[in-house]
Amino acid sequence: MSQPVIVAIDDEIEFVKTIAQYFSARGYTVHVALSGTSGIQLVQAQHPDVVLMDLKMPGIDGDVALVRIREIDPKLPVVVITAYSDEGGTRERVLGLGAFAYLEKPLSSVRHLAEVVEQALASAA
Repeated sequence: MSQPVIVAIDDEIEFVKTIAQYFSARGYTVHVALSGTSGIQLVQAQHPDVVLMDLKMPGIDGDVALVRIREIDPKLPVVVITAYSDEGGTRERVLGLGAFAYLEKPLSSVRHLAEVVEQALASAA
């Protein structure tokens, strides 16, 4: 069986490097995009098993990217990870747009993110 494929979309280079290193070391294939536009292109090209995505990015923001990704593959789990918080409004909005989960930066642990990714993969199986 092939290893799970993750597309990580975030304009913070250090954050996506951390994600790529952590998940690659655990047998995942990780593709990184630094913008919503390139992230959408990666989703189309790589057909990932899960997407990890920020909201606030230059150009196409995460809300627009999420809608486009849902159009490409309505069943693809998208985990939104953002530092932007507005007392639950953003969480409700992105979950309403079809995100699988919403996590706030800074992450309490990458292990928790890994658990959410495992849940996302199980939900899509």
